[in-house]
Amino acid sequence: MNQSRHRRVAATLRRSFNRISSPPHYRDLGNLLINILLGRSPAPAGVTAAESRGHRHRAAAAKPERARRPHPQVRPRKKALRDRERPSLKRPTRQLSPYAANTPCWVITLAAEGESARSLMTTLKKQRLPACTIAGVDGRNGVPTLEPGERIANATTRWRHLCELKNSEVGCYLAHLRAIRRAYESGLERVCILEDDVHLEPEFGRVLAELEQLPEEVEMVRLMGLKVRKRREVQPLAGGSHQLVRPERGWCGAQGYLINRAGMEKVLGYGSRIFEPIDKLFDHFWQYDLRLYGVEPHLLWETEHESSIQKSNVHRDRVAPWIYWLHPLGKLWRSLERHYYLRRHAGDFYPAQKPQGRTGRTARMKR
Repeated sequence: MNQSRHRRVAATLRRSFNRISSPPHYRDLGNLLINILLGRSPAPAGVTAAESRGHRHRAAAAKPERARRPHPQVRPRKKALRDRERPSLKRPTRQLSPYAANTPCWVITLAAEGESARSLMTTLKKQRLPACTIAGVDGRNGVPTLEPGERIANATTRWRHLCELKNSEVGCYLAHLRAIRRAYESGLERVCILEDDVHLEPEFGRVLAELEQLPEEVEMVRLMGLKVRKRREVQPLAGGSHQLVRPERGWCGAQGYLINRAGMEKVLGYGSRIFEPIDKLFDHFWQYDLRLYGVEPHLLWETEHESSIQKSNVHRDRVAPWIYWLHPLGKLWRSLERHYYLRRHAGDFYPAQKPQGRTGRTARMKR
């Protein structure tokens, strides 16, 4: 066994000596030493350096190349510190809506710079409500000039109320009618119309924001009234502090109300013929199917003051005797019409009952 080993060692030395003694093989000797230093396996015997290099190139081509990871770009430390987001100690500000409600509030007034109008406008702005003043119609110095489509029906007024409308009543009527027409022609979905002699309750803006979200069938909502009527409670408002109600009879008064496009269209279609005060037009909602609601407790109230509107039932004008005789028949006929309407829509008005206490702060409110 030792002899075979000696033979192998001798053969290896002989091949190495032949390479060293042969000048063309000096290059192979250098390559051998380089491979040994680099940790590469030496080429097998009888294989030239060119063949060895070709073999390595083919092996490298056959071996799949590993995907190189992109070298992360290291930014200078100063720039990194400058670009770093520093934590803020400020609390994030809450984006508030510019208005508590989107419905415009129009204040009817004969004196936009008067104390009453300016006080009401200030209160509306404090409650973050979009508000503006619109000019009223002054009837104190004579019959107001009528616009196309407007007509005063004195004969119907005498038949229904045994009197004729005063000029101030006509002016008040026209102010509301033209405000509603202006809103309708402007394309507004709803508008809140106020008279300048009212005051707002603290929850006015909050409740108004909820009222404008009601379905289209709620065509008009009175925000205050002067008479207490039986009504059906529809739904709570403002967390239960107020109630949306539907009275079976008119509340009396037009100091403030919210009206949508369907209600505007009905009022304009029926009310262009003027024969009674504007609040009576609203009270007789059943004659033109105006879906009228109200809010309790009231959102408005008025202080005691002398009104600039002279009432037609005070110092009545004399009418023909036969009208006095037929007047009860007219009242009976309208009463039958109202009861028939309430019977047809009993589910909307009943069960109904009067409120337990006062529903507003207005001094002249009647039970």
